[in-house]
Amino acid sequence: MRRKGIVLGLVAGFIGGLFGIGGGLLVVPGLVLWLHFEQRRAGATSLATIVASSSAALARFAADGSVEYDAAFVLFIGAGLGAYGGARLAGRIPNYWLARGFVAIVVVSAVRLALAGAAGDGTDPLVSGLAEPVSLISVGLLAGVLSATLGVGGGVVFVPALVTLMDFEQQVSQGTSLAVILPTVLIGTTVHARAGRVDWNVGITAGLGGIVGGLAGAQVALGLPEILLRRMFAVFLIIMAVRMLDKTKREPTAHRPPPTAGTEG
Repeated sequence: MRRKGIVLGLVAGFIGGLFGIGGGLLVVPGLVLWLHFEQRRAGATSLATIVASSSAALARFAADGSVEYDAAFVLFIGAGLGAYGGARLAGRIPNYWLARGFVAIVVVSAVRLALAGAAGDGTDPLVSGLAEPVSLISVGLLAGVLSATLGVGGGVVFVPALVTLMDFEQQVSQGTSLAVILPTVLIGTTVHARAGRVDWNVGITAGLGGIVGGLAGAQVALGLPEILLRRMFAVFLIIMAVRMLDKTKREPTAHRPPPTAGTEG
């Protein structure tokens, strides 16, 4: 169990550090399928692991100066409001419509990232001035809603938005994304811990692996050419979109049997 936890944290932390995401996309299914966790306990324990891996990766990006804290703060405001609103909207808006919107956004972002040049190559950002905080809050709202309703990590929304809207460098976008993700998962971990849902033995073990993986992933990301890292992230987004396709299908509706003779009235 301990060895599996370390390996899981190492792999998830590396992917999280490499792409500036939380890593729960790997930790949760790993805990369920590999370590046979119940879904809710897996989600809670995953957050504890992500705290460790995201902290390590963020520290490396911050040491390189690849974090925009002002943008992260504004994104966090939007994400918090979006998560609250998404929780309230759950069940009111069909998930398949949200999933369809998510897939469309991700595919467009992936294409734009794959075709985009390096930041600062003469291309003006799509938003500037007073539009910047409004755009960042809107992105945070979208990420928060999707996270609360579909379980999608905010990083897959934050990173392409910062690159395409704000013309941030890929590495800066990923470091800023982690700066938003970390306080978010800290809050989630605290709530789950108070409810007794976190398996601390596995969480700490996987977290140790996540620290090493997060540092390694961030180090690799900072050493890659920006164009290559952008295109790698674009491929990652396409994989995410494919994974979400099953959630874009309309839920089957129960058919009522036709009324029998003599029952109309």
